[in-house]
Amino acid sequence: MMMEQKLIDLIIPGPISTKSSSTHENWSNSLESKLHSIPSSTTYDRWLSIEIKVWISNKRIHRIGRMDVDNIAKITLDSITHSGLIRDDSLVHDLHVTKYPTDGPQEMMLSAKEWIL
Repeated sequence: MMMEQKLIDLIIPGPISTKSSSTHENWSNSLESKLHSIPSSTTYDRWLSIEIKVWISNKRIHRIGRMDVDNIAKITLDSITHSGLIRDDSLVHDLHVTKYPTDGPQEMMLSAKEWIL
């Protein structure tokens, strides 16, 4: 397998939320708003490798059951799909999610490359 150039390379500022949070709609809307700036032809029917890095406040990152990487991936993949960048998240063949504690700004770095077999 081989990965090509980056198709998506975004920084989305703000407090990351998962669907278990009452603020998840605000985060989804913020994420989808940023994703709408990318033409859907860039990624729509391509197999993808996605990397998600999030910086979450020290106060929030260690709460049990709130900031699981699978929940972070789920809301991100749903937003990518809802924004029209991919037809279905089954097109994602490689996924990496990393979370970091921070005392500074909370943000997500989202990148995607084409996954070529």
